[in-house]
Amino acid sequence: MQSTTHFRLHRLFENVRQLSRHRHFQSQRFVEHQHKRKPAVATHRLRLGLRSFIITGVTGFISYDGLVNEFTYCGAAVRFVRSLKTATLIAIDYMLLRSDDNEYDSKLKVLHRRSAERLLETCLINGGLYIKVGQGFAAINHILPEEYTDTLAQLQDKCLPTSQADVQKLFRQDFGQLPEEIYTEFDYKPVAAASLAQVFKAKLPSGEAVAVKVQYNDLQKRFISDLGTIIFLQDIVEFFFKDYNFGWILNDLRKNLVHELDFVHEGQNAERCANDMHKFDYVHVPKVFWPYTKTRVLTLEWMDGLKISDTEGIKEQKLSLRDVDVKLFQVFAEQIFSSGFVHADPHPGNIFVRRNAERGNADIILLDHGLYEELPEPVRGPLCEFWEATVLRDERKMEKAAQKLGIVDYMKFAEVLFQQPIRIHGGRVRSKLSQEDIDYMQLVAKQNFDAIMSTLKEMPRSMLFIVRNLNTVRAISHQHGDIVDRPRLMARYAQHCLYERDGDSPFSYFRWLCRRFYFEYCLWSAAMKLRLLDVYFNLLYLLGRSPSKNVMRDLMQVPIS
Repeated sequence: MQSTTHFRLHRLFENVRQLSRHRHFQSQRFVEHQHKRKPAVATHRLRLGLRSFIITGVTGFISYDGLVNEFTYCGAAVRFVRSLKTATLIAIDYMLLRSDDNEYDSKLKVLHRRSAERLLETCLINGGLYIKVGQGFAAINHILPEEYTDTLAQLQDKCLPTSQADVQKLFRQDFGQLPEEIYTEFDYKPVAAASLAQVFKAKLPSGEAVAVKVQYNDLQKRFISDLGTIIFLQDIVEFFFKDYNFGWILNDLRKNLVHELDFVHEGQNAERCANDMHKFDYVHVPKVFWPYTKTRVLTLEWMDGLKISDTEGIKEQKLSLRDVDVKLFQVFAEQIFSSGFVHADPHPGNIFVRRNAERGNADIILLDHGLYEELPEPVRGPLCEFWEATVLRDERKMEKAAQKLGIVDYMKFAEVLFQQPIRIHGGRVRSKLSQEDIDYMQLVAKQNFDAIMSTLKEMPRSMLFIVRNLNTVRAISHQHGDIVDRPRLMARYAQHCLYERDGDSPFSYFRWLCRRFYFEYCLWSAAMKLRLLDVYFNLLYLLGRSPSKNVMRDLMQVPIS
């Protein structure tokens, strides 16, 4: 009995001991689990906290930007990402296209078109400065493929209009009144939408019809950030592609572009241009109505006309394209060689043509005077001499005039200025470029990019917009069929400006007369040589010794007139 009791007590103690061991083991596992769990919990909490901080910070920034800056910085970030995406897609497409593909040429044209449409869409959505940059690319149709220039040319008048509410908001901020409270009539449907502003038709209380140029409401805030974004993108491209270095041009032109935002400044430019063009009775600049003009609103005289690029419309008005081009070249020759106050953005949307009611010929209307360049006298004089010497193929005088401008490679400068391959033509400046010339210029732009950029850097900074002006006018002339010899016409004007600088004395007049006689003799002599060669090749054709009747004309592409 005692042994049985002893056995039971022993079993009970064993059970208690095992239970105690089990609990101790469970307790140790629990402690170890807790020790292991603490870092995971801490990491999880840290992630949650960091995520909450980021979300709160982003939300706060967006809210602050929306309340204070009307989403200026957010919009800039979106435009930057959109531009970067477009640039990346275009770059990938070109990288994937293999040059050894049998259908390389046809695929390249398709790729050019697709890339240009992507750029067009991005510029239209981003608006503002992006459109202005795109317009600049559309003007260089002698270097860029036609798929790009034809597509981007739509930016001259195909911009996204803003809403009526935005227009009213701007008027409340600048005038404290709505447009209909200022003008007796105001049509909210824009007649034109450009890169910086829209144009509306209205009527003053006096009854005069006016064009009201209204800046996009958010442009003042976003312009600087967009300019910085484009320059930043330029820097990225330059980092990966060492031969690409356009960024310095935008940096140099930053101040001029900012001035374009001030419509009071534009009104002053318009009045100065009108005063400079007073000598030409066929040039018209809309009058500025100052009581109805602010920094972001410009009220101008309403003038009807056709865009100078509307070739068919000009012909329907029974106007001569030759007369239009001669007058256009004289206007800009006067600005470049004489007054030195040069319209820096003369694209077709800014130049109108109308029929003069009294004379029946063409009038030129100059619009959009926001962007001008001052060309100082020390630059204008040598430029006149260089232009004349280039047309005369006098390389000694070309070199001498170029040195006055601080330019070393005078022939490369001539090719940049006249936008044609002068070297391969034996120094001859042509009035009309063949497709081979355009292809050659595109090839030179790719292979000798560094040389072109070094020439641009050598030029006086005031010459950058002059090159843009000449580029744009050349593009207009090309649309009209290059029916006027622009280099010669402007060379004659440059000569006249040199005479005006010498004074009105009989001696200076005699010297100019001799110079003019020599100039015309050289041109006549060159034309006579071409005629004689043409007659010679025609004679060979009649004798069966030449396969073509117009060999010289096909080779030289110079109009004999």
